[in-house]
Amino acid sequence: MRDIALILHVVAGLVGVVFGPLAVVVTLRVRRLNWAGEIFHWAVALICLTALVMVPYDWGRLWVFWPLSIAAYLFVWLGQRAAESTGELWYRGVLRGYGGSWIALWTAVLVVNVAGRPWSWPLPIVLGGAGIEWFSARGGRRFAGQP
Repeated sequence: MRDIALILHVVAGLVGVVFGPLAVVVTLRVRRLNWAGEIFHWAVALICLTALVMVPYDWGRLWVFWPLSIAAYLFVWLGQRAAESTGELWYRGVLRGYGGSWIALWTAVLVVNVAGRPWSWPLPIVLGGAGIEWFSARGGRRFAGQP
């Protein structure tokens, strides 16, 4: 079971890393939920589900991926809901939702592959969060008020 979950996890992770930025760009351009957002959503859902399956196999080292998986899925869910809304600030929800989930994916990649480095947690969170907020404020004028 663990090997199957790991294979699915890696494949979904590759899809998620590629489709995260694409989901943001396509959603902001078409101003509604679309195929890129759906692919990203289901990739993140599969990543999170397989992470929840694999964590108990090495609880002492991997327990932190349960809350990270839940956060990643909640972020992508926020992006989906924002993409479906017609409110004035919908684009910020898309940026923060899809972007936050993408940051969570990269955080997990760094934590697993660069184990033991103290910067592996804060680096993607700080840089990614700052980038999302910068774009949300600067790019907001272009998307404000657009349904």
